[in-house]
Amino acid sequence: MDDIIISHHDNFAELRQKIRQGGAEQLHIISDFDRTLTTNFIKGRKSPSLIASLRDGKYLSSEYPAAAQALYDYYAPLEMDLSLDKQTKNSLMAEWYRRHFELLIKSGLDQESLTSSIDNSLANLRPLVPEFLALLKEYNIPLFIFSASGLGVSGLKYFFHKRGLLSENIHFIANDFIWSEAGEAIGVKEPIIHSCNKDESMIADFNLHELIKKRPNVILLGDSLDDASMAESSSLRKILKIAFLNDRIRELLPVYKNRYDAIILNDGNFQLVLDILQDIINQKNN
Repeated sequence: MDDIIISHHDNFAELRQKIRQGGAEQLHIISDFDRTLTTNFIKGRKSPSLIASLRDGKYLSSEYPAAAQALYDYYAPLEMDLSLDKQTKNSLMAEWYRRHFELLIKSGLDQESLTSSIDNSLANLRPLVPEFLALLKEYNIPLFIFSASGLGVSGLKYFFHKRGLLSENIHFIANDFIWSEAGEAIGVKEPIIHSCNKDESMIADFNLHELIKKRPNVILLGDSLDDASMAESSSLRKILKIAFLNDRIRELLPVYKNRYDAIILNDGNFQLVLDILQDIINQKNN
């Protein structure tokens, strides 16, 4: 357990107990995708996100990789800049995502390229994530996967389907493309979701609000500082926030401790999350 940091032990224990008392019927899960459900490293090397697999796999025009990398090099440091206020960062991230989606469409993205890039992706689910998903499915606990990934709903659904893990209790709050009859990307559906605006206010746009009206307790899972705000629009509920901190640990850990209740370091597994979920489920069975 040396790779697990509890920000404030008393608060963590109290919050965990209150969520446990509510049982599975009052619970829903909010999770990021890349580097939260998936690992950050594979055999000691940083694993690519799904969108990086598309970029690096030569599925698109020859101009796409350099243009996408240029966008990343400019905007990614701004995404991690702790000195920027929320409004400024929100505007910059919206600009980045729109420009990238326009580039994907211009570069010839189609459904075949999308599925092929996922087939060949090195992205791995963290250990014990399949077991976690199986429990959620068994007890019909809604899982909302918030993702600003460029591959969107279509790509995420395919990723889970390919692994036999797609189920009706999993809901994707993510970008998605408008496809032509020939399977070519010709537009992007609104609203645009980026790293700074993915929160439960988006659930209304996806017609999923009824699923959580009677489920006031939340386990939130993320890997970025902004992910901690994915339940920010919620009120009158208990939210247990767990982060996976994979990079710049010494620099970022103090800030993460202010925003998350528990932090899992060094590309850790889902054991803590699974233990908490099992404890909540056992409350009903005792």
